[in-house]
Amino acid sequence: MAAEIPLNTAPRFVTPVATPTYGAGGSASIICSTHIAAPPATVAGIILDTTTYPSWNKWIPKVAIDSPAPSPASSSDLPSSLAHLASNPAQHLLLNAGFHFEVHTNPESPSFQRTDLVVSVLEEFERNGRKGIRVSWKTKGDPWYLRAERTQEFLATEDGMGCDYFSSETFFGPVTWAIKMFLGGQLKVGFTLWMEGLKEEAEKRAKGVAKSEGEESL
Repeated sequence: MAAEIPLNTAPRFVTPVATPTYGAGGSASIICSTHIAAPPATVAGIILDTTTYPSWNKWIPKVAIDSPAPSPASSSDLPSSLAHLASNPAQHLLLNAGFHFEVHTNPESPSFQRTDLVVSVLEEFERNGRKGIRVSWKTKGDPWYLRAERTQEFLATEDGMGCDYFSSETFFGPVTWAIKMFLGGQLKVGFTLWMEGLKEEAEKRAKGVAKSEGEESL
């Protein structure tokens, strides 16, 4: 996916990007990307931990798991750098977990729309010698008129201390035109809030770890 998205891309709609579950044949995709000065596992760990969302995500400040990943969760099913998440499937978005977002199209308003999702991919990958983590989730059910799948990739920099972040959500079905026309602007704002908030939170954590390690070495 990252090969199709230029780095440092502000949220915008593009021709459909293939997804892990549904493949090609989508109606439209919204993409964005940025560099984050934090390791892939740090950044991915934030979006997988439902308790972190209120602190960084103004667009979706609440996530709730409705059906945890099949128990017992196995660390072997996770990227090695995220194996510790297996100990608490009730808190983390692991493979096949069902959950819902409370989406605030107006971040200043208490009203929200519920979106039900399931984690469809959680894996490590390698591209051009660089290792990364891939996370995907899709809307529950497969209605013919509208379905969607979002993929986020965290591709490590050569020194392993940072990552390039790529996000793509592809919509399938004839209702996509209405999504773009009536909600396109709100989606762009939401993806911007998501990306900027995630970057700020991850870099803050990475700096905290670096400072702690520096103090320990004294």
